[in-house]
Amino acid sequence: MGNSRTGGYEPNSTGGAGRGPVQDSGTQTSLDDETDSQHQAEREIEDSHEEYAEEAEITDRQAKTMHERRENVVDSLEEEGLQVEEDHIFGSVMQGTQTGPMDEDSDVDVLVVLDADEHRDWAQDKNGPRNALNAVKSRLEKKYPNQEVRVDRNVVAVKFSDFTVEVAPAFRYSNVRNPESPVGSVSVGGMTLPVNAMSADDPNDGYAIPDTYGGQSWVGTDPRKFQSMYNAVNRNNGGKLQKVAVSAKRWNEENGKPVNSYHMVMMAYKYFQKDAPAGASTSQHMSNFFRNLPQYVNEETREPVYQEQIDRGMGTDEKKQAAQKAYKASEKIGEAERLKEQGKTQEAKEKYREVYGSKFK
Repeated sequence: MGNSRTGGYEPNSTGGAGRGPVQDSGTQTSLDDETDSQHQAEREIEDSHEEYAEEAEITDRQAKTMHERRENVVDSLEEEGLQVEEDHIFGSVMQGTQTGPMDEDSDVDVLVVLDADEHRDWAQDKNGPRNALNAVKSRLEKKYPNQEVRVDRNVVAVKFSDFTVEVAPAFRYSNVRNPESPVGSVSVGGMTLPVNAMSADDPNDGYAIPDTYGGQSWVGTDPRKFQSMYNAVNRNNGGKLQKVAVSAKRWNEENGKPVNSYHMVMMAYKYFQKDAPAGASTSQHMSNFFRNLPQYVNEETREPVYQEQIDRGMGTDEKKQAAQKAYKASEKIGEAERLKEQGKTQEAKEKYREVYGSKFK
């Protein structure tokens, strides 16, 4: 007499009464199809995030134009009597987080390091930072009479039709009057030393630029040191910092710039320093970053070399509005992820587009 299946159980492979559940072949096929659909959705949406980040970056031709424009602007300042020791493109172009396509509202940051002996009044006088900015402005107005030239916080901006060049006059950190010291100190051998003095890098190796908000003090900056730190974090995370930073900047621009671009890059850097899970995909990092972004906006954000507070010019209402935009973006990303998990690729992409804009494909 043969064995019959009863009670939802079937014999095991040895012929005994096994306890394994019966799985209908049609149900199994359905589950397999659902899993395949989910994996396909994950692959497509990851590809979309990768493409979104890549297309946000500027072209080689645009980068070449920026460097040529930088040289022309610096040459113009020297022709007008400024003694320039060195100059550098810094900020988003140096980091590789400049977003395209370029237009007159895109900016290229140029650090112009002035000779402290020739321009001692600006380096040492109480009103030196403001006077240095005004001096650069007046000289650029002569060279570019048909362009809009203005002082914008700690830079002089020259607005061209294709992008804006922002010139930050600078001195070596050790040459300016009462530069703001790095925040934080420790006691060593009875001496109180700034945090930076504990490292191998001397803060005096950096530069000082006019205060972003007050205009009457010099603050430390060291773009080359920060770039080295940024590159190390990016490399240790398989290039994902770069992708998240440029994608977050594009989101920021699409949403009215609730924070300035440098602030956004610093928050992406903070995320990879303290909250980024190892081995995550670009789409997972973007989701996690936006989940943390409201908190980052409400916290202080400091540049990592001199520990200057980047967001100190943001008022309470500005922070609140920026955090609200970040929270809404995070909620929509969460909805998109749920659709992705259901294998609903196109519906998920539509929801992501509500966050990132039409450029997300």
